[in-house]
Amino acid sequence: MTTTTAPNAPATLGPAAQRAGRIVTGLVTLFLGFDAVTHLLRVQQVRDASADLGTPDDMIVLCGAVLGALVVAHLVPATRAMAVVLITAYLGGAVAVNLVAGQPWANSGFAILTAVLVWAGAWPRDARLRALVRG
Repeated sequence: MTTTTAPNAPATLGPAAQRAGRIVTGLVTLFLGFDAVTHLLRVQQVRDASADLGTPDDMIVLCGAVLGALVVAHLVPATRAMAVVLITAYLGGAVAVNLVAGQPWANSGFAILTAVLVWAGAWPRDARLRALVRG
């Protein structure tokens, strides 16, 4: 199997870093996948939380579909870099909504932590992300 990297991309990181990245990605995928499914199924707790945020009820399934598609794209090596950036944007939107709605700081902090973990899991396994940050 041939892997393509971006021009001037940093060298591949070692096996321990790759393994750690897979573990972190697995954990984040479980969490985000669970979140997407609860939105798609319109679980009552999700509906209540959305009502507290002032978001329309019909947005729940749309958010779940978007997040679900991004989680799947995050698992595909060819689309991982794009998905990491888009998941970060999605979670940034969650932070903005939480702040505007006056939610506790922990809600925003959790979304930020999740974004950091998405990057931490993909970083050792995707030279394109390292090249993107490196410039």
